[in-house]
Amino acid sequence: MKDAEIFDSMFRNALDFLNRALDELDAHPKYALIDFAAAVELVFKARLVLCGAMWVTDEPTDATPERFAQGKLRTVGLGLAKKRIESLTGENIDATAFKEFQNIARHRNRVVHFFHPGLVSTSQREAVAGEMCVAWYYLYRLLTGPWAEHFSSYSEPISEIGARLQFLTRFLDSVFDRVVMSNPKANTYTKCPVCSFQSLDAATGDRYQSEICHVCGYIEPSHKAIQHGEEDFVASCAACGGHQTVLANGFGFKCSECGESFTGCITCEYCSEHWVGHSDPDYGLPEWL
Repeated sequence: MKDAEIFDSMFRNALDFLNRALDELDAHPKYALIDFAAAVELVFKARLVLCGAMWVTDEPTDATPERFAQGKLRTVGLGLAKKRIESLTGENIDATAFKEFQNIARHRNRVVHFFHPGLVSTSQREAVAGEMCVAWYYLYRLLTGPWAEHFSSYSEPISEIGARLQFLTRFLDSVFDRVVMSNPKANTYTKCPVCSFQSLDAATGDRYQSEICHVCGYIEPSHKAIQHGEEDFVASCAACGGHQTVLANGFGFKCSECGESFTGCITCEYCSEHWVGHSDPDYGLPEWL
């Protein structure tokens, strides 16, 4: 297979996963999450193939057209794909956008590696719909902005995905009624660029967030702290099971859920998620996974 054929096959596969995610959201939000995360990863792999198909494999020297066609090659994950794209092309993928892609991937990892305890309730369907809206917002900007020259021939199916995502607002209507309409400060909110609800709040009280949407969860980051050399580090706690409840505090790491402090942090070699607490030395995963 030629690189152009691999690129086309990968991106069309990503479009298939995106469409299936939208088909499944109502009845099967767990599978919608898995499919959407797979689609994002495939988009990054497709972009990486344009640098040379060998770079999408874990071991580039093992890549041959025959092994690609047979599906016998182990390919990179989202994090490594990003690193290789930036290294090989000189591009800088927006950190805020990539954080949203990682959020989707982390939820997918919980479903695939363990379980996600809350994906059966209406509120969780709403949360998944919101995260998919935000992730698509950034993915669409990437496909039609910095990567437009590579994906312009797919403008029609990309637009069709965007049109279908507009129907996700039906999952968010009840969030707007419940969270925003009853809030006395709602008259100060502005229009969210993602879900289009009048729900964007500038009074976040968070140095890393200048605005946050109370409907879809979109966050407009504040770069003030980052400009001073700080990073918005988030990890999960294996001691209490808290997901993304751990922050670096200058003296180590502390979980806001259980209050436990830790001196070290490990990163899963498969999903690149940060963890503190007990770990399995063979896999770098928390023992309870």
